[in-house]
Amino acid sequence: MNKMKIAIAACAAILVSLNVSAQTVNDVNTKYNEAAALVTGKKYAEAIPVLNETIELGLKVPEAMETVTNAQKLLPVCYYMKGGLQMKAGQYEAAVADFEKAVETGELYGDITRATQAKSWISKLYTQMAADAFNSNDYKKAAEIFAKGYAANPKDTDLALNLAMSYCEMGDTTNGYKTYREVIALEEVNATKYKEAADQAKEKLSYYMLLEASKAAEAEDYAKVYALVESLLSVDPNSASGYMMLIQTANNQKDWNKVIEKGEAAAAAQTDPVLKSEAYFLLGAAYQNIDNKPKAIEAYKMVTEGNNVATAKAQITALSK
Repeated sequence: MNKMKIAIAACAAILVSLNVSAQTVNDVNTKYNEAAALVTGKKYAEAIPVLNETIELGLKVPEAMETVTNAQKLLPVCYYMKGGLQMKAGQYEAAVADFEKAVETGELYGDITRATQAKSWISKLYTQMAADAFNSNDYKKAAEIFAKGYAANPKDTDLALNLAMSYCEMGDTTNGYKTYREVIALEEVNATKYKEAADQAKEKLSYYMLLEASKAAEAEDYAKVYALVESLLSVDPNSASGYMMLIQTANNQKDWNKVIEKGEAAAAAQTDPVLKSEAYFLLGAAYQNIDNKPKAIEAYKMVTEGNNVATAKAQITALSK
């Protein structure tokens, strides 16, 4: 008799368990349908907490996993659409927050396309928000905003270039140069996709490094000039301006060996015939100052344009005697 009671009790427990499970599945489905109706009505902000409730409740019920999966698919969509509405209303910071949630939930639940789209909008919004600050010469604020966008999408080269320029304009060349180098490095990842951005980064890096080097030269900090130019040449080995500044600085210091070491490369890097002739003139003068007459004459013969042509010819005549 006792065994019979135990058996009956066990059956009753199973029936109760099944009943609770079935009721819970219905609850999950009901909650999901409520969220789906809100999404259909474009009430994305209201749908989000309901979808989260659906997922939280459904994860406790194995039979409700299909409904949970559907809710998970809808969640990044809702954050994305909500962000779009905020953006249209001019609420950029709120829109960024929603797009960031779209990225987070999209990556978590496998909606990579939605996550990628959200990242793109985050980049555009940060660019928009930072533009006013930059144009008002508030480079520090612009850098702070661009940095957030760049952190969210490190392969957005427009953001990166704007961030690097903001850093340099505010005087933080350390971070500015670092960011330009990061853009340049992307060319190694995909030369076709990132070549244009990498070229822009090289051009701007050259500009700011040479600007800093010029100030260092004025302060007679020649060690800094050399360090900056050598750093530039490590990134852009064909920098015509970099080579020219290097040999001009060496010439001013009467460092003839340095001029000779870099003179041919400096001349080869020049596309302007006047600057090419100037490089050869400095090279000729360096050789002349160490009494290497044949090399000096050879270099002076390459001076064919600019203001040094007559002087070069006169030195050839003098050295040939």
